[in-house]
Amino acid sequence: MFERIKEFFVEHSIKFLSLLCGCLIWFSVVSREEARTELELPVRVMHLQDNMALVNPLPATLYAQLEGSAINLISLRLNRSARLEINLKDMPLGYSRISSERINLVSPSIPDIKMLHHSQTNLLGVELDARIEQKIPVQPMFQVSAAPGFTLLGNPKLMPDSVYISGARSAIAKVNQVPTEETSITNLKWSNSLPIKLDLSSLNSTVSILDTSLFVQVQIEPLAHRIFSGIPVRLIGNFDRDVYSLSPSKADVEITGGREMLAKINPQDINLYIAFSRFSIEDSDELKPTVHIPHLVNNWQILPEKFRLVEIAKNDEDDDL
Repeated sequence: MFERIKEFFVEHSIKFLSLLCGCLIWFSVVSREEARTELELPVRVMHLQDNMALVNPLPATLYAQLEGSAINLISLRLNRSARLEINLKDMPLGYSRISSERINLVSPSIPDIKMLHHSQTNLLGVELDARIEQKIPVQPMFQVSAAPGFTLLGNPKLMPDSVYISGARSAIAKVNQVPTEETSITNLKWSNSLPIKLDLSSLNSTVSILDTSLFVQVQIEPLAHRIFSGIPVRLIGNFDRDVYSLSPSKADVEITGGREMLAKINPQDINLYIAFSRFSIEDSDELKPTVHIPHLVNNWQILPEKFRLVEIAKNDEDDDL
């Protein structure tokens, strides 16, 4: 079988060579002929004044009808080096139509191409407004959690908590905040500054952010427990201190939090109190105290949980009887 195929090509090699040469000559002649085609080309804005900005983005691409030699049009379609430039020099504020004279074809690698027209000449317009810069707060959309056996001290801190944006005055007026990407940062075991990204999907593409480098600062410590015994529980407010008191007058406080943070707490830092007026307002003779601890802790537990309001004078009379 192979020998027959080989013999066939040997016998007809001259015919095949002639056919190939004919095709090359035909392609050489045809490729030099003038032709037309329509291509989708990227759009670039040129010569926009620094104190102006686009209110709405122009189309990213436009269809243009091009004329040139067939070989050049084929090459242009393959290498995609051409573009359309829209010249906005001396354009006024407000809305204006873009004339065809302001739209130019740029083809650095194949200059012998000319544009006949593009498909949106009569529909293309541009709206310009004064360019401003404004400081906008960042909206945190991330979740941070510590690994088991560790705790997060306080709330994560976003640095910076605002960014500067630049763009058309009317477009900037619609922006109240810029959110971060929704993400979860989990299993943290040490304090760190972690990079966070902004979610720019809600912004007009004509609005730019001057700096997108953001970090979230977190404080992480090993989780620990500490018990403080004999903490006084105070009765506060307007009352006769010779008549009323709390029973018991002291409590044990178990605090859960970061190990290093717990080591900084002194018993004097723990403030337990009950307002005298609460007993009548809540119509109860036993209440839980208000707890104030001026440190970042996870939670606490008071033992006992409730304290009774007692009348000292009545107790003394009962003892005399």
